[in-house]
Amino acid sequence: MTTSGIKVVEGAQLPSLGLTVATPNPLYVQGNFNAQGSDVGNNETVNARPASRVGDSINILFTAWSDANSTLGVGSRKAGDTTVNAAILSGIVPSGKGYYSGGVENFPRFLEDWGGKTLTYNGSMVAMFNSLIATAPWGSADVYSPPARNWAFDQNYIDATKLPPGTPEVRAVIKSTWETVAAGSVY
Repeated sequence: MTTSGIKVVEGAQLPSLGLTVATPNPLYVQGNFNAQGSDVGNNETVNARPASRVGDSINILFTAWSDANSTLGVGSRKAGDTTVNAAILSGIVPSGKGYYSGGVENFPRFLEDWGGKTLTYNGSMVAMFNSLIATAPWGSADVYSPPARNWAFDQNYIDATKLPPGTPEVRAVIKSTWETVAAGSVY
């Protein structure tokens, strides 16, 4: 079985109502996402649109990523400073059997040499399930070198009107009083 990933490019400016991209496959985000101009490289999200990435795995790539270099050593895949403003809902590879999952610092997955470069991330991360496709244990040799991580929770998510399109909601019914209604009564 061959499974393809989805790659989102040119995502610096989003539609005014926001954008959610969801796939059962790995999702790749290339370049600055939902950030442009002076919003790149900082934790201010006042100009960001509601956005989320949902997939088997979420992979962050620098703007100059080249698919042609994907099978070459990490030295051939150089990253640069990148900003991503979006919620992430994704699968993980669980720790166990002598492997470490990589933890939250590797929940968004990387494939480049980020030495001396920074990933600025503003959002919220949710690990919902074990990955079904991107299942290799974290920490294989020559995969990537980590970015400096400038990460923050996006305060916009405190306001329900600023949540990304399609955000799951949980509702609760709280019993306050009960009333017996006669059969045939209309309310």
